[in-house]
Amino acid sequence: MSDLLHLEVSPLGDRSISRSISKEFLDAFKSKHPGAVIVTRDLDLEAIPHLDGETINAGYTPEIDRSPSAHAKHNFRISLVNEVNEAKNILISTPMWNFTVPSVLKAWIDQIIVPGATKVSGPVTIIISQGGSYAEGAPRAGWDWQTGYLKQVFTSLGATDIEIILSEFGLAGVVPAMADFVEHKSASIAAAKKAAQVRAAA
Repeated sequence: MSDLLHLEVSPLGDRSISRSISKEFLDAFKSKHPGAVIVTRDLDLEAIPHLDGETINAGYTPEIDRSPSAHAKHNFRISLVNEVNEAKNILISTPMWNFTVPSVLKAWIDQIIVPGATKVSGPVTIIISQGGSYAEGAPRAGWDWQTGYLKQVFTSLGATDIEIILSEFGLAGVVPAMADFVEHKSASIAAAKKAAQVRAAA
């Protein structure tokens, strides 16, 4: 049983916006819950295998009939499911890549969705850093296939308390064409960090 299951996704380390926001959440959470048991999975350092046929078929094969390889893959998948089921809170911080979730996060999602086995009962906080803006009125409004997808994933697993904390314009100051949005970027990150602190302390 863990007080918090924490997934990090970005490969940018100290330069990652999503990681900098999740740090604010973690600091506030630890202050609110001294001695909390936190399980961290850094998907950049330890990627989750993508589902393959052997893993899928293992779930429909009696244990005695599974090959050693299928047995190992199935047990690993169930260990991920158990981490989710046993977590009192879940925190995910991720960038947006190509309008959706990075493949390493999708691999984890595919592994943990096991009908009848996975159940999320505690709060879920999803921190997302986007390079631009996909809000209503923006040139690329409607191109965000990440926030709604992640909310739907956890809703399907039983979560009723889901909060998405979003920062925008992450590429401002990096991409010359977005130079006019540097102040918007700073304001968005600051607001996201504050929201993360408030959420963690709730």
